[in-house]
Amino acid sequence: NLSSGHTQVAAKMVKQKNHTARNQTYKAHRNGIKKVARQRFRSLKGVDPKFLRNQRYAKKHNKKTVSA
Repeated sequence: NLSSGHTQVAAKMVKQKNHTARNQTYKAHRNGIKKVARQRFRSLKGVDPKFLRNQRYAKKHNKKTVSA
């Protein structure tokens, strides 16, 4: 009698699934899956300072010559 009661307790413990992906794609597509808005210019943070200094001068003088 004790062993049959033990199996019933084990059967009652499993009540829910751990994971399911059902309905997730539906929810995601309801408003459309958007692309990430990209920035026009990437950050120059962490770039070599010597390069950045030269680039700044190059841009500055490039504007003067292109206008002709």
